[in-house]
Amino acid sequence: MTNAGNDIEQLRLDEPEAVDLDELCAILELRSEVVCEWVEEGVVHPVGQRHSEWRFHSRELQRALRARRLQRDFELTTESLPLVLDLIGEVDRLRHRIRLLEHRFFE
Repeated sequence: MTNAGNDIEQLRLDEPEAVDLDELCAILELRSEVVCEWVEEGVVHPVGQRHSEWRFHSRELQRALRARRLQRDFELTTESLPLVLDLIGEVDRLRHRIRLLEHRFFE
């Protein structure tokens, strides 16, 4: 990942408000058709019914950034992204639980 990508990612993740489709596309450097395909496949989940109403909150922005990196770095297909993202999320949750248990019982 380039340094510019890290700067953009950090800047956007610090903002609490949601981004719209155009802003998400600019952040990810993707065409709106690709993001629409991601929504159809369950890669990201916007709030809103129509494209013009879509808002992507912080958690979805993080998921989209991770998906973009995975697709770029590992050439994953759009169809595989939801499964990979869900598995990574589960690993993250399990690691968090382990840290909590370690803290509780071993410190």
